[in-house]
Amino acid sequence: MNFIFVILIALKLSHAENILMITMGGTKSHKIPFWELANGLIKRGHHITFVSGFPADFHMVGLKEMTPKSLVNYIKNFTDWDLVGARLDNKAPIPAWKALRYPAESCNSLLEPDAETGVAVTDELLTQKFHLAIVDGAFPECALGIVHRLSLPFMFINTVGFYTGSLAIAGNPIAYAVTPHVFTALTQTMDLWQRVQNYVTHILADLLHMYYTNQVHDVLIAHFGSSVPHPFTIAHNVSFILQNGHAIVTNPRPLYPNVAEIACMHCRPAVKLSHELEEFFETAPAGVIFFSMGSSVKPANMPEKFRNLLLKVFARLSQYHIVWKWDEHSSTKTRTMEAPTILSMRNTTKSTHIITDIPKNVYLSGWLPQQDILGQRKLKAFITHGGLLSMYEAIYHGVPMVMLPVFCDHDVNAAKAEQDGYAIRLSLEIITADKLYHAILAIINNDKYKREINEKRQLLLDQMNTPLDTAVFWTEYVLRHQDTTHLLSPVRNMSILKVCILFFSYNCVGFMYVLGIFIILKKILHYAFATTANTQTVSERLKRKFIKQC
Repeated sequence: MNFIFVILIALKLSHAENILMITMGGTKSHKIPFWELANGLIKRGHHITFVSGFPADFHMVGLKEMTPKSLVNYIKNFTDWDLVGARLDNKAPIPAWKALRYPAESCNSLLEPDAETGVAVTDELLTQKFHLAIVDGAFPECALGIVHRLSLPFMFINTVGFYTGSLAIAGNPIAYAVTPHVFTALTQTMDLWQRVQNYVTHILADLLHMYYTNQVHDVLIAHFGSSVPHPFTIAHNVSFILQNGHAIVTNPRPLYPNVAEIACMHCRPAVKLSHELEEFFETAPAGVIFFSMGSSVKPANMPEKFRNLLLKVFARLSQYHIVWKWDEHSSTKTRTMEAPTILSMRNTTKSTHIITDIPKNVYLSGWLPQQDILGQRKLKAFITHGGLLSMYEAIYHGVPMVMLPVFCDHDVNAAKAEQDGYAIRLSLEIITADKLYHAILAIINNDKYKREINEKRQLLLDQMNTPLDTAVFWTEYVLRHQDTTHLLSPVRNMSILKVCILFFSYNCVGFMYVLGIFIILKKILHYAFATTANTQTVSERLKRKFIKQC
């Protein structure tokens, strides 16, 4: 019996593969889908090497994280922004010219040799044998150069569900007239002018994408030589795409067979809270409200006027307890994935030199088990920035939201959630204490929000397989078959000119049709007014002639 068991284990290990994962995302949340997929693949016997700009938060057997210091420092400096303050003033958090430099500059930071060891990350990766690469679909250009250098088949994880750039490069059609751009606050229900705006936004974004991708290509040539293909050329050969989306949350869209949606792959049932948090929940007279602005918004950088606004609202909600993620002094200790350590700072937080007069009903913490909090029966509302992963978790646990979008995809996420009836969206540009207070009470007291999110929850969970099982299956499918051209779109082999003509024709038919109707109506109205004017002129002449004869 023991002999058979050993044989089975040996057979399983014989199919274990080494997989390389890379994200160039500028916020920590980009790592979460990779962690979950890595965990699922490790349980299947595979070994994962994960390259990112964020140091490891926990130890996972079978996962090796590589975080080049130069990339870590670059992202840390680049994202030392005041997103909330910029939004309150209706300004961009960073100048457009600086944002366009991020892909190339971060790429150079990743590829340059370490200042201490003199070894570049690519040189270290070349000493290992990999069988597959999984690349973040957001800013994948630099990673594609590494993939080509290592001669690996590769997949995308599109961590940003509304992002369509990686889909388009792989030949998947994007209907500009009905697919809201990730940087807009539009939904699929658009009027004519909004569709024109959305179309123009898509076109401009595509042009900017080409511009900064050319810059990344220059960086790749500098490090790998002139033989490295353009990132667009490499991207055409993507084996499969895992799209972090779902029709319920990110709108239905046409997808080719080489795309699978895996929204909520990281979602899980809640587990028991720590004793301190559980007591805080149980002693809440009317329930608990959870406030978190995700990993991209640094609470310590919030303007004082906004912090004071929040404190005023929370004090007014005295019958509720407020759990607030405040991470200025987050713990840097490594923790296990299964048993994270909560850094409690309730009313004695080191940040009290910035936040004064904390209401007694407010609990501050540098790290919070968000899904465990969202899964508590006494939780009444979730105040969030509108990040996609937070939105998935709220739907998964059935918690209605007040959304305060800040940047990137937050606006389009919040617009969809509000349209679907399970959230209230507030604009930071015009927010007041009264607006926030009444929005929170509306979410809590109006049953329609809870009812709508429970309906969406049922639809999101009603799937043949779990999102993680789907992601693991397709990853191993690519490992088994290597060649997946039978799933790929023929558009990927067309020249840029042909692709532009194809997509331009596809997306412009409706626009030209509407334009034609507009021109015809204009001519009809012009003729009608001209006829009326001529009739009036003839009438005046006859009248004058009649008067003259009399």
